[in-house]
Amino acid sequence: MIDEAIQIGKKLALFKLIDGASGNLSFRVDGEIVITKTGVMLDELNDDSFVKVKIGEKKDIASSDLIVHQKIYEKTDYKAVLHCHGVYNVVLSLKMDEIVPVDLEGKMYLGKIKVVDGVFGSETLAEKIAEEIAEKGIVIVRAHGMYVADKDLTTAFKKAMYAEHSCEVLFNYLSINRSEYK
Repeated sequence: MIDEAIQIGKKLALFKLIDGASGNLSFRVDGEIVITKTGVMLDELNDDSFVKVKIGEKKDIASSDLIVHQKIYEKTDYKAVLHCHGVYNVVLSLKMDEIVPVDLEGKMYLGKIKVVDGVFGSETLAEKIAEEIAEKGIVIVRAHGMYVADKDLTTAFKKAMYAEHSCEVLFNYLSINRSEYK
């Protein structure tokens, strides 16, 4: 699973879903979470970029989003979680409370994506994220990016790619149809 996580980290950067040390990812193994360490760059992951954590346990070297990952694993059976900051989902989240794809694949595969608000690092925001992930497997946090969960990191990555593509299509659609968007 570490090898898959390393590959997904590189793909997140390649497809501009992260920049610098933004974003994080985790997967569940034998009742524990393996999560990226705080401050690591996902496109430079290696075996030492991860830490094992039990649900409910705190470790300062774990990602600052540990609480979100733990809440998602508490509320769901998902095996993998990723968080990324694609430009288009962040921009649309500044103006919208939900993203409604206009492209066929987005409509079929994703449907509406909820945008939630809250204080970064708070238990309240972590709960909101986990509740929406339990419902849809994806959520966008206003001005911060998306969280996606699925059976494995590769499937979660594909979902994130679909979402960011749908956000880019919607952004461009709204740009050429300004009179329809107020």
